[in-house]
Amino acid sequence: MIESRQIVLKCESCRVQKSFTLNMTQVRKLSEGSALQLHCSSCSSPQHWMATEPIPAMDSDVDAPAKAKNILLVDDDDLILKLLQKVLETWNAKIEISTNGKEALAKLATRSFDLVICDLQMPEMSGQELFQHIQENALISPSRIIFLTGDKRDEAKSFLDGTGCNFLYKPIQFLDFSGHIQEMLNDDLTTST
Repeated sequence: MIESRQIVLKCESCRVQKSFTLNMTQVRKLSEGSALQLHCSSCSSPQHWMATEPIPAMDSDVDAPAKAKNILLVDDDDLILKLLQKVLETWNAKIEISTNGKEALAKLATRSFDLVICDLQMPEMSGQELFQHIQENALISPSRIIFLTGDKRDEAKSFLDGTGCNFLYKPIQFLDFSGHIQEMLNDDLTTST
């Protein structure tokens, strides 16, 4: 089963062309004639991108829907949560949201998640404190966690390096974020088959 495809797209604003690795939902949108909104490094902003060549209609056997992934987003910033949720909608994901570590811990204790995306600095319980509880209770593997932070101090970097988790610095580059998510979810598919 093909989970992603390499497709050359063209920015509708500046006409630059670039090869992207797209998930099957994105490929389907392109095959239906819809544009994708992706960041353009030439325009320095999100732009609409179209395929440079027609994409044939999707074969239903090739594009059989995968089991939905359960993803927990943990951040106290509503705008970040909305943006991340929009990006994750393309991955056939069931998304749960928590605005602090305490809420996230309660959800992790009662449900199973394939991926946790977590801010470091939050009220009530920080990402570091949440990670300590996750480790103590073996709630999810560190390889299934992505930390997001704007904190580039040595203490934060030392903590992140020692966790075994993936991490990205804010402001988030959504192509990097998408690439990390795709890689982690694809790894999950290859290890579970």
